[in-house]
Amino acid sequence: MKYSLFGAIFLICLTGTALELAPVFSSGMVLQQEMPVSFWGTARPGEKIEADFNGSKQTCTTAADGKWQVTFPAVKAGYKPLTLSVTGKDKSIVLSDMLAGEVWFCSGQSNMRMMIGKRYRKGWAALNAAEEIRNANYPGLRYAQQTGTISHNVCLPAEMMKNAAWVKTGPAIAHSFSATAYFFGRELHKSLNVPVGLIVSAYGGTKIETWISAEGYKKAGLQKELNTLKKFQFTQTEKEQYEAKEKERFQQEMKAWHDLFSEACRSEMEKNRENSNVSLDDSQWDRSQRPQCFWEAQSRWFRLKFSLPANMAGKKVVLKFGKIGEAADIYLNGKKIHSYKPDFPEEKKSGTVEIPVELWSKSGENLLAVRGEYYHIYRSRDEMYNLMRGISLVVGKQQFRLSNKGWKQLLEYRAPSRKIAGKMAPEFMNFPYKDRNFPSNLYNGMVDGWTKLPVRGVIWYQGCSNVGGKYYEKLLETLIADWRSKWQRPDLPFVIVQLAGYDPVLGNNWQKGDPNKVYGNALIREIQQKMLKLPNVGLVTAIDIGEADQIHPGNKQEVGKRLSNEVQSMVYDRKVASRGPLFAKAVRENDRMRVFFLNAGGGLKTSDNKSPGAFAIAGADKKFVWAKAVIEGDSVVVSSPEISEPVYVRYAFAGYRGDCNLQNKEGLPAFPFRSDK
Repeated sequence: MKYSLFGAIFLICLTGTALELAPVFSSGMVLQQEMPVSFWGTARPGEKIEADFNGSKQTCTTAADGKWQVTFPAVKAGYKPLTLSVTGKDKSIVLSDMLAGEVWFCSGQSNMRMMIGKRYRKGWAALNAAEEIRNANYPGLRYAQQTGTISHNVCLPAEMMKNAAWVKTGPAIAHSFSATAYFFGRELHKSLNVPVGLIVSAYGGTKIETWISAEGYKKAGLQKELNTLKKFQFTQTEKEQYEAKEKERFQQEMKAWHDLFSEACRSEMEKNRENSNVSLDDSQWDRSQRPQCFWEAQSRWFRLKFSLPANMAGKKVVLKFGKIGEAADIYLNGKKIHSYKPDFPEEKKSGTVEIPVELWSKSGENLLAVRGEYYHIYRSRDEMYNLMRGISLVVGKQQFRLSNKGWKQLLEYRAPSRKIAGKMAPEFMNFPYKDRNFPSNLYNGMVDGWTKLPVRGVIWYQGCSNVGGKYYEKLLETLIADWRSKWQRPDLPFVIVQLAGYDPVLGNNWQKGDPNKVYGNALIREIQQKMLKLPNVGLVTAIDIGEADQIHPGNKQEVGKRLSNEVQSMVYDRKVASRGPLFAKAVRENDRMRVFFLNAGGGLKTSDNKSPGAFAIAGADKKFVWAKAVIEGDSVVVSSPEISEPVYVRYAFAGYRGDCNLQNKEGLPAFPFRSDK
């Protein structure tokens, strides 16, 4: 993660220095075919730049701000390597093995960022990951990954991972690729038989607001975000003053709260003061590693028994730790080796401590004990325990991370609702403009630097972090318009992945779901579907491949294939079936509803040869019940003995249903819908 100060320094350093190409360019990259090819960068003001692109030559003179650019005619796709030579006053840059083909910008949050992985892990890697990477031998499919970069107010140059270069797809490196982007690119590469370039710029847990530029908000008239941006449009001096004041506020409030907390839990602290002793019987301590800590301030003890690696014995060992809590005491074999309090500066709540050789156990088994205090709301049951995972032992360049498993823990004290004597625990230091979700922060750091590079289009997989927000419709429209403006392509193809089925409240008991209590994913899907009203916007659904208890479904192969089909149909004018049944209308027929669809001319079927599932029906009161459905040609008839006069019908309009089985004859799933608004 980077902050905008780095970018500002980077830009200043480039101006007036020797010749440089913009970071989007490297050997092995893919250039967008059939569009003018531009190369740009920086050099000394007034410097003459000579460029030779595959035998065609251009010259230019660097402007006063140090920027230069040359443009060559468009080229056709092909596998013949292209070369570029750029020469300045005292430096030359040569790029080789470039190809012309189709380039796609792949963006969004964690479902776009999720890697193929070296092996399948539920929620963290693609299905059949090991087999997929063994077979990932496509030198014509090339990949560039933007680093996760937060930037407030400053638009930064692109910055790539993987040694700042485009890479060819191969088994040795494919595991680190975005699974969604890779499977999309692979299918497109094989179908079109041209080189394909994938630029992946994705960041997990992000709202759409952070991906829209300040200019985009201004053009759309979104005053809420504009006011937020204006509020924190600091000069450097103003920012330093604001941060100093906020740090002082936080430290003072934390000290006062710590005094209250210590007094409130004094008796419990006395009872547990021996918890660091090696001889303590901790057999009854909790091993679940899942403390429930919502809306409480707590103190907890943690204990872990471990053996020092043989190659570290007798050497100077350093304990490395991240922030364990707002306050912490760390003990090794009963001796306190480090401590910090809540009013310490945040940077001093993590660090290293050298361990004296004599503290290590001669028996071989050592005990690490930690007492931590936690004053804030934790987002998941695992989060408090996860703080322990950052502890490791270091000798020189060797690092031994202590086991994720084996920790035992004991609740010492809890203050319900985070209150003591009527006072609330202090809020965290508030620097909203440093957050990944602050408006425009990721546009500035992860998108703007790519917008001068021609691309064929965008694939977008995001929405989970905006669940529940009706305002998302205007934001998604604004994002599409904004990026089209930035790429100077009013018709830039934009293809959206509709959110997969997911409902953590029900988990795998989805059959018990109430059709009247709709998890927020359904509302986001509906908004995503509305984007089809915009020109050159595509949509693929993942409703049928979701996992009830996992927000990152593993079947990214199907998502990629559907994206490829949609793009081939929409952008490349190929006769490829790309969309499943899309709700057209519902007509009442006595005590049942007949539903008609687009994209169902060849007839309908189900994926499992059972009756269609996931349908619900309601009367004028809009009280829905799950219903029986029967396919009749290119329509579905829906009914329930509980509803004698039906008016409304829904399909898969829920967080998750395991029976979303309706398809067209091409095997493409029906899009979720509701006829009531």
